[in-house]
Amino acid sequence: MRRIDHFNGLAVDIKANREFFENYLGFMLTEQIVLDDGSEAGMWMTATNKSYDFAYTRDHTATPGRLHHVTFALDSREDVLRAADIFLENGVFIETGPHKHAIQQTFFLYVYEPGGNRVEVACAGARLVLAPDWKPIRWTEAERKKGQAWGLQTIKSFHTHGTPPVPGVADS
Repeated sequence: MRRIDHFNGLAVDIKANREFFENYLGFMLTEQIVLDDGSEAGMWMTATNKSYDFAYTRDHTATPGRLHHVTFALDSREDVLRAADIFLENGVFIETGPHKHAIQQTFFLYVYEPGGNRVEVACAGARLVLAPDWKPIRWTEAERKKGQAWGLQTIKSFHTHGTPPVPGVADS
């Protein structure tokens, strides 16, 4: 692992979280998901020149204060593939990947650590946001229904699993 890259929290009200980080902490929005009804379903924000330092996505259980995942940066796609082999050889549950996200174009692999938290290892690439007048990329509901890059559909547990777990909510 090179470093902690970002974390992704789950939120009930994405817009309220985005406004908090913009207005009180000085973060900049780089990408977001806006549904057909105008509600915000995801956001990627930065306090640095990286394309994002953290993200929030809508918690489909409507439970506040949960973690979606923490991400550790690797140097290359080959390192992500090597991590997949290491996890497989050691009986670590691989939730999804290796693959590439459509949003942010990150090459990823998701596993669960022994405590039940989702961990992503990824090669995020070198996209920097240097333009002072950066306009956020907005993803529509239709675009997100296409799944990840290259057409892989997002697995259901990606929208339901978070920690702490919600009693009665299955990760299927």
